[in-house]
Amino acid sequence: MLKVVRNMLIVLLNIILYGLIIFAGVQLCRTGYSFAYETLGDTMKELPPGQEKIAIITSGQDDFSVAKSLEEQGVIKDKYSFFIRLKLEKSEEEQVVVGGPYALNTSMTYEEIIQVIYKNE
Repeated sequence: MLKVVRNMLIVLLNIILYGLIIFAGVQLCRTGYSFAYETLGDTMKELPPGQEKIAIITSGQDDFSVAKSLEEQGVIKDKYSFFIRLKLEKSEEEQVVVGGPYALNTSMTYEEIIQVIYKNE
C-alpha cells in the first residue's frame, strides 16, 4: 500500500514538473516572439493619425540615450526594441542630425523615426 502511494506521488510530481516546464517554455516563446516583432516589425506607439510630438535630441547622445529619451517623451513604445532596431539599421558613420527638436508623430514606425533623426554624413 505504501509503495503504491509513493509511486502515485512520484507520478503526480513528475506531471506537475513537466507541466511547469512546458508552461515556462510557452511563455518564453511568447515573450521572445513579441520582442522580436516589436524590434523588426512596423512598430508604432499609436495607430494613425497619432499625436505630434516635439522630440529634443542633441548630437552628443549615444544610441541608448536617444532611445531612452524618445520613450520618455512618448514617441516610441519601448526603448530596448528601438535601441536594437537602431543598431541593426544604422551604420557607424550615421550620426544624429545637428540641431535641436524633431517633429515626430506617435504613429511613425521605428524605421521612419530613424530616417528623420539620423543621416549619412
